[in-house]
Formats: sequence, C-alpha cells, structure tokens
Amino acid sequence: MNRKVKSIWLDSFEGREIVISDIHGDYDGYNLLLKKINYQPGQDRLILLGDLVEKGFENLKLLRQIKKQTEEENIYAVMGNCDFVAKNFLYSYRLDFIKEVLLKRKGSLIHEMIQEAALDPLSDETDMDQLAYELRKHFLAELSFLNDLPHVIETPKRIYSHAGLIDEKTYADDFRYVLTYPLFAECEMRFTKMIVVGHMPVSEYCRFKADCNPRFFSESNIFSIDGGNMVKKAGQLNAIIFDGNLVSTDFIDHLPLARAKVTTHPKNRTSFVISFNRGEVEVVEEGETSSRVYSPYLKRTFWIDNDFLKGHKGTDFTNYEMPLRQGEAVKVIQSYGSKTQVKKQGIIGWTLTENLEFDELKLNNPQS
Repeated sequence: MNRKVKSIWLDSFEGREIVISDIHGDYDGYNLLLKKINYQPGQDRLILLGDLVEKGFENLKLLRQIKKQTEEENIYAVMGNCDFVAKNFLYSYRLDFIKEVLLKRKGSLIHEMIQEAALDPLSDETDMDQLAYELRKHFLAELSFLNDLPHVIETPKRIYSHAGLIDEKTYADDFRYVLTYPLFAECEMRFTKMIVVGHMPVSEYCRFKADCNPRFFSESNIFSIDGGNMVKKAGQLNAIIFDGNLVSTDFIDHLPLARAKVTTHPKNRTSFVISFNRGEVEVVEEGETSSRVYSPYLKRTFWIDNDFLKGHKGTDFTNYEMPLRQGEAVKVIQSYGSKTQVKKQGIIGWTLTENLEFDELKLNNPQS
C-alpha cells in the first residue's frame, strides 16, 4: 500500500470557507448544522476534515449525500482515521484487526452495508475475506470514494488535515501521521500557515474548564475544531467559518434542554476537568457513590463521583459548577446522584438537579 501523503491544492476563495470536522455518521446533525450556518451551495466553499463515518448510525446515508455534494457543489473532504475502514475492505487489509474493532463498535458504515446487502451480521465466525469481496461487489463506489480522499488540502492561507502534520513542506513521510497525530495542538512546532485540524476533541486540551468549542492555539498557529460529536456524551458538531478577515464558529448538538429554576452564584475558585487522555488516577479511598483519587497530571487529590470513574481512569469529570440565571436554558448531559452535568455555550459544568426543570425537554435542538 502506498504510504505517501496525498494532497490537493485549492486556490483562494472570495466567499465563505466553512470547515466541519468529525461528523461520524451523524446525518441529521450535519444537515442541521448546514441549515443553522445558512450554507449556500454554489456560494460557499465547504471543507470536511475527515471521520465522515463510523461511531454514528446513519453512515451510509451521510456518505452518499457527501459524495453527491462533492460532485455537484463546492465541497471537498479529507480522509480521517475512521474513514480508513474503506481501505480495509477494498484491499483486504488487516481484516482480523478490523473485525475485532467492529464487533465492539455498534455504529459503523460496515454494519449498515451488511444490512443493506442482506448479508449475515458480523460475528466471530465471519469470513472476513468473503465479506470484503461481497462489500466490494455491492458498494464499490462508496468504498472507492472514501479510499480516494486526499489526506491534506492546502490553500494560500491554510492547510487542512484530519489530525496533524510533521511539517508544512512534505506534510509527513507516512499518511498515518496526518490521520492519527495525538494531541497535535500541543506540538512544539510553529507553522507559517494556519493548520486546521479535527480528530482530537477540543475538550481534551482543557485543564480547568471543559470547553467543546473550536480553539485557536496562537503559539503554534493551529485551529483545533473537533467537538467530540458522536464520541462524547457532551459532544457537539462544530463549524468554523472564514469570511475574509472575519472568523466565526457555530455548532449543534443533540442534547435535551432544561431550564434554570433559580439564579446561582458559585465561587469556582479551583475548577478542573479530567480528560480521557489524561484521566489516569490513583484511588486513595473508595466510597459508595464517590471516591477520593489522586491525579498525577493535575498533581492533586480530590473526590470524584463514581459515575465518572472506570477502574483507574476518570473521564469527562469536572468540578466546575455552572452559574445559572433563572429562566435560561442549558443542555442536559447526564444526571448523577443529586447533580446534573450540563452544557452552556459549549462549556461543561454541573448544577444541583433541583435547580432545573425538565418538563420542556426537546431533542435534536439545533440551538447553541
């Protein structure tokens, strides 16, 4: 298999250049976001930063829409690491490995292809070479579309990649770097052009307050925009819009709404957040509903609700108490004990459940 990075060049564009990353098979979310930002086919240029499929549940429908859009509209996409599943089946590459992944993954393009082709569901006994043959026979156009996506898009002002780059000139000597570079926005490189990436949820870079909104790292000239859509409970699908010298962002999520019954004024002197990548903790004292742990990354001991503690790892826990104004709406992530984790304007925190009223819950609300 050719491991070289494949790139395309796009000339300057006078209209809005809209960038969306990590859709993950979220057909409804993608179309809600396009509607919310008033995407105009033929007037705007849209760039999709990979991970179009996998983990969501309308992968095939979304893929066919995007394929059609790239043929008829000013839309370009790069390959993400999750889109690589197409190569696995086109080239019968590491099929035993991908079987293990897909047996654990409920939302997948492959599961949907199997169902549409009326094939036997994936199981431990599945002959993967035969399955790859059948999928190539039924879905060659869809698999080839993903397989043929470039790894990098470069314009006069910006470079777009799913996960990261090694340098601006060659991008990388192996495409795996642009698909899987971990925590790229914390790299020590300084880029001349702005590098826009997805792959790593932006909240993973947060230490004091979990924020799912796109984030610009000025020291490296990197814009990280993955909101954790379909990956995290609090996830959102982000868009960044370049319009001349103006830069704006927007998002949608699928979280239900609640309304604040009271106004609160929490102090939040020492707020922190435990991310997935830095969630290792040492359990000091285990309790029935919460445990006292030590975080080597934060270098502190604290109590964490057991709902966020899985073995020796805490994930997406924050002690940040969300300030509320009576009557304002917040997004509900999950309730635990006497508390509810909420999100407001992309920022995650908690409040006492008794502070909220839930009788006006709405799903799939595109408002931020």
